Amino acid sequence: MEEGSLNALPKQIKDYYDKGIAAIQRENFAYAIELFGAALALKEDFAEARYYLWLSLWENSKRHSNVISMLIGKVTGFIIMMQAFSLQKTGKTSQAVYKYEKAMRADPSNPAILNAIADCLISEGDTMGAIKIIEGVPIMDNKNFAALKRLGELYKSIENYDKARAFFSATLKVNPNDMDAEHGIKELDAIKTLKGSFDNQQ
Repeated sequence: MEEGSLNALPKQIKDYYDKGIAAIQRENFAYAIELFGAALALKEDFAEARYYLWLSLWENSKRHSNVISMLIGKVTGFIIMMQAFSLQKTGKTSQAVYKYEKAMRADPSNPAILNAIADCLISEGDTMGAIKIIEGVPIMDNKNFAALKRLGELYKSIENYDKARAFFSATLKVNPNDMDAEHGIKELDAIKTLKGSFDNQQ
């Protein structure tokens, strides 16, 4: 979301968001979780709030989890994920996203949950929201070439070719034999050549 779009938010939602960002900067992640959760309760399609909710959950879990609470979180997250998946399969996408977010609260270090939320958002036509949430995966694991490649494909689909190339290149650094990423870069080169020739004709 651009700065102008953030400023266009209703005042209460913008206040929650701004206070949430300030809480993250102070490393008060528990408070940030409350604030971003409140913003999402008022605006379900608020991609930035969803991303920062995940980030706050993840940072908070790194500081306060022990082995037992992590195991409980993983089991709980898996059970809720299965419930969310059945909602998603029956086309109840917004209910599925709500459930996946509950799973994310239980197990914020599970990239499958972020990918599942992204799948729901894409099916609703919210590609930018999907991109924002998947950008959390390489933060958790910068060698997750599947997420890097998916980000390349999604950025290509919205014609942000510079970011698409950056993510395809990052994929190849982690997985040098990735044919899809190589093909993606070749396609971007072809698009750039075509666009250049169109520009010259004008």
